[in-house]
Amino acid sequence: MVILKDMKKKLLILIPICILEFLSIYYLKDSYQLKQLIWFILGLISFTFILKLKEKHLKVLSIFLYLLSIILLIVVLFHPYTNGSRGWLKLYKISIQPSEITKLSLILITYYLVNKGLKSKLIFLSIYLIPSILTFIEPDTGACLIYGIIFLYFLPKFFKKKEIILLFSIGLVILMSLIYLYIYKKDLFIDIFSTSIYYRLDRITSFKEQSSMQVNNALISIGSGKLLYFPEANNDFFLAYLVSKNYYNFFIIILCYFLILLKLLLLKMPLSTLSFYLILFPVIENIGMNLSLLPVIGIPLPYLSYGGSHTIISFMILGLGLKRLSNTNNMN
Repeated sequence: MVILKDMKKKLLILIPICILEFLSIYYLKDSYQLKQLIWFILGLISFTFILKLKEKHLKVLSIFLYLLSIILLIVVLFHPYTNGSRGWLKLYKISIQPSEITKLSLILITYYLVNKGLKSKLIFLSIYLIPSILTFIEPDTGACLIYGIIFLYFLPKFFKKKEIILLFSIGLVILMSLIYLYIYKKDLFIDIFSTSIYYRLDRITSFKEQSSMQVNNALISIGSGKLLYFPEANNDFFLAYLVSKNYYNFFIIILCYFLILLKLLLLKMPLSTLSFYLILFPVIENIGMNLSLLPVIGIPLPYLSYGGSHTIISFMILGLGLKRLSNTNNMN
C-alpha cells in the first residue's frame, strides 16, 4: 500500500504534462494533430516501460541504445541537409532524430558505470566525446549542449575538484580558439569544419542583430498577440504561435512547467535532479529564444513542441527521474 501510494504521488506530475500535450495537439495544424497524439500515447507507453523495467535490464538497454545511437549518428551524416542540418533519418514515412536517442543512452550508460563503481576517466570522456563530435558535425549545437548538461551532472562522480578545474581550463582554451577562428578567420574555420557549421553558428549569433525574421515575429506575437508567419511554428517558435492564438496560453504553460519542475525538485530519486535540469534548460532556452534574449539553437519545449523522437525520449527521461533505483549511494 505504501508503494502504491508513493507511485500515485509521483504520477501527479503527469497532470501538467498532459495539459501541455493537449494544448499542443489542440493548436497544431490538422495534418500534425493525429501524429502528435500518437507520439503522446507512445510517450506514455515508453514512460511506463521505463518505470516497470527491472534494474538488472538497464545494463543491456544502456549498451544497446548507446551503440545504436552511435551507428545512427554516423549514418545521418550521409543524409542531405535540411535547414542547414542533417539531424534526421527518414525511415519510410517516419523521421528519427538520433541525437534524441543519444541523450537517453548517455544517461543510462553513465548511470550504470557509476552504480557499478566503474569510474574510468578515459571511458567516461570517450563515451561523451564520440557522440558530441558526430552531433557537432551534423551540426546540432542544441543537442551538444544537452549532452553537456548530462556530462556535467556526472562529472564529479569521475573527477576530483582539481581535475575538474583542469578540464574546464582546457575546454575554455578550445572554446576561445574556436571563437577566434569564427570571428577573425572565417575561411580557415570553414576549411577546418564546414559551411553548414558556420551557418549554424551564424544563426546562433543572429539574435544579437535582430536579423532573424522568426525572432522578430516571435517578439511581435508575444508582445501584441498578433498572429504572424513562422516557418518553424510547430517547433522552435511554437510558444510565440500559441501566445498569438491566446495570450492566456503563456501563463498556462509557465504554470505547468513550474509544477513539473517543483515535483522533480522535491523528489529524492537518483536521477530526478538530472531530469529537472533536462527540462529546465530547454524551457529557459526556448522561452529566451522566443523573447530574443537567447540564441536560436533549435531546442524544442518538452511536452509541447511537435516531434516524435523528442516527445518519446522526454517521457523516457522523465521515467528515469521518477524511478526508484537500488544502490543509490554512488549517486548522492
